[in-house]
Amino acid sequence: MIDAHVEPMRRLLDQPTNPHVQAWRTAGRPVVGYFCHYIPVEIMLAVGALPLRLRGVGAEDSSLGDAFLSERVCTYVRHVMTLALDGRLDVLDAAICSNTCDHVRRATDLFRAKGKAPYVGFVSVPRALRDGLYPYYREELRRLFQELCDHLGADASDRALRAAIVEANQVRRRLLRLQELRLAEPPRLTGADALVATIAAQVLPSSVFLPWVDELLDELERAPALENVRARVVLVGAELDEPRYVETIEGQGALVVADRLCFGARSVLPPLDEDGADPIDTIGRAYFFRPSCARMMGNFPQRWDALKSDLRRARAEGIIFERLLFCDSWGAEQYNLNKRCREQGIPLLSLNREYGIVPTGQLRTRVQAFVERIEIASHQEADG
Repeated sequence: MIDAHVEPMRRLLDQPTNPHVQAWRTAGRPVVGYFCHYIPVEIMLAVGALPLRLRGVGAEDSSLGDAFLSERVCTYVRHVMTLALDGRLDVLDAAICSNTCDHVRRATDLFRAKGKAPYVGFVSVPRALRDGLYPYYREELRRLFQELCDHLGADASDRALRAAIVEANQVRRRLLRLQELRLAEPPRLTGADALVATIAAQVLPSSVFLPWVDELLDELERAPALENVRARVVLVGAELDEPRYVETIEGQGALVVADRLCFGARSVLPPLDEDGADPIDTIGRAYFFRPSCARMMGNFPQRWDALKSDLRRARAEGIIFERLLFCDSWGAEQYNLNKRCREQGIPLLSLNREYGIVPTGQLRTRVQAFVERIEIASHQEADG
């Protein structure tokens, strides 16, 4: 039953847009594309737009992006820009970029020079979670909101922002419920299906997503336990929006019971205060002081503590780390994570990958060996 419910959504996500986005645009409502979860969806919702998380799926290669971007720019960004240059993101009324990394920053220039989006916005996000840097980020959001209002002819009101918070919270509560169900014993939800749900929340109108996810939650209450689970793992990394990659991992018996992925659980915040005096400040604090990603400097100890908490809550036996080639921020995270796991005896599998490619044979072999390593360690511990 779960597969029958999730599979149509999985197919819907195989392209950069979908019929629901097209219908939204045909109805005369704006669509705003964005790269990073440090760009709040509430600001886009408040101007009457559909927030569309930018993805590179559907591009057979990155050739158009390669013509303008260095080969050392990650293939995620190059695939997204290939779609933009090929006209497959022409549905966008605006594109919002940021200094998430130098690669996305370079995409901003290309969107402005060669893209067709009528407005290209930019949010400068500080690289450290310090109280003194927060006011700068908050004012960046205030400026973005005003610019989008001016571009789309929307009302720049606190009332619109509060209504957007309410709408986003409805999605968050469902996704948080899904995350809790992933931790259940016995497990009933795969990591691949959970990733389908979190991606869907970032590319569909809430009026479409909410009925779908409510049906999924109802089915999970009655679903049988998953079989052939040999090890429970936490999956960590950046722009992984390809459920097939997670499916290949889980096909070897390594169930992803929790994740810290930019398109996955890291994108889900706790519900925001719906009655705050200054909704921009409410939004800004929630997004800026959220559990950080690897772009935030000096914050690895906090990320490590949060990851260990995930391991305990999920009763996970190991960590799988995935990194896109040429991603400097996550390269540093990979080094720090390897060091901590060695020191504390936590099984870790580090994987480097290219966007859009699932090397099934090699991936299966490495995950199989990792699962066997966990099983051997478990048997040795049991034997005392």
